Amino acid sequence: MFDHDTERWDDVVERTRGRLDAMVEQFLARAMADPAYADSALTAEDLRRASVQSFTAILDSLRSDGTADVLISIAESIGTRRARQAVPLDSLLRAVRLDFTVLWDNLADPACGAEPALLVRNAGRVWATVDAFAAHVQEHYLAEQVAIEQADADLRRQYLSQLFGPTRPTGAALDRIAGALRIPKTGHFCVAATSRDDGVTVRRRLRALTRRDDSYLTYDVGHHTLFIWPTAQTALAGLPPTAKELFADMAVAVAPVARGLVRVREAAAAAREIMTDLPMDSTGVATLSDRWRSVTRHLLADVGCELGQIVFPYLEKCTELERTKILETVRKYLETGSLGDTGRALNCHRNTVLNRLNAFEKYTGLDVQRPYDAAAVIISLE
Repeated sequence: MFDHDTERWDDVVERTRGRLDAMVEQFLARAMADPAYADSALTAEDLRRASVQSFTAILDSLRSDGTADVLISIAESIGTRRARQAVPLDSLLRAVRLDFTVLWDNLADPACGAEPALLVRNAGRVWATVDAFAAHVQEHYLAEQVAIEQADADLRRQYLSQLFGPTRPTGAALDRIAGALRIPKTGHFCVAATSRDDGVTVRRRLRALTRRDDSYLTYDVGHHTLFIWPTAQTALAGLPPTAKELFADMAVAVAPVARGLVRVREAAAAAREIMTDLPMDSTGVATLSDRWRSVTRHLLADVGCELGQIVFPYLEKCTELERTKILETVRKYLETGSLGDTGRALNCHRNTVLNRLNAFEKYTGLDVQRPYDAAAVIISLE
């Protein structure tokens, strides 16, 4: 820049500085038209003060002897505060770049004495200064947002660890947990469990949702990741669309609906038990309705109560062929619940089916036409 240009440009900058109050009012009128600002925790006084500081620092940096040090410091303060005030980033950046429009309108005002050629030669400098300011604001906004999210996640983990800890929370503790997690203590909740590896994928999908969904709570326990979210359902009737998207192409176990925060512990235990029971390489949604027989068999076996012991030892009294036909008939009857359908499926007479069921009862003492006995036999034959 030639010496004459330098002198003229500094004069234009100082003349524009004399219009600072008017520039601030112009900026406020345009910025506050954004509903995101009205809905945030940002106050008009905060916005006015930041506007005065920003325009002053921008004008200082535009002088021939100016530096951007103060402007960078202001950008850090604004980016950090706006993240805490929950101002959307796109709205914030629009407002910051609005500084250029307001500033340029005033620099180009004939009253400030700038010649068109001088403005053209300095247009790039003005834009680069405002753009760099916006970049620093964005950088500190994102850094603060990460810090806030991490602090929130740490707080959620702290209270979820109390919910799922070794000691059942008291009523007062549940009140504190519900308040901290911002969930209704008496609401209904869905609880799902995935493997820890799949849990990483689900968390990544949650972060990538077009519309951020903060209703999902996540907690790692053992080999599983738990996902908890409020529901209007009183009994499980399928996953909501968002959950289907989150758990696509993986195995997920969903517990019966927890009625109240106090029941979430039991629902989590159920979801984990169902997940543990699933065969390797399973995919899709598994519920207690799907897996109750297998879960019951495994849990009973773990305490030495293998239900097969109420059937198979007693069938050792019959021949191998008779045992095969009896078990084949019992399985098919338990599947169909009909003597006629069982006979047609096995290509034998209805009376033959009844005779084999009677033989099963003679050997084991269990009548599969009686629901109570049928339930035990179903599990024993798993």
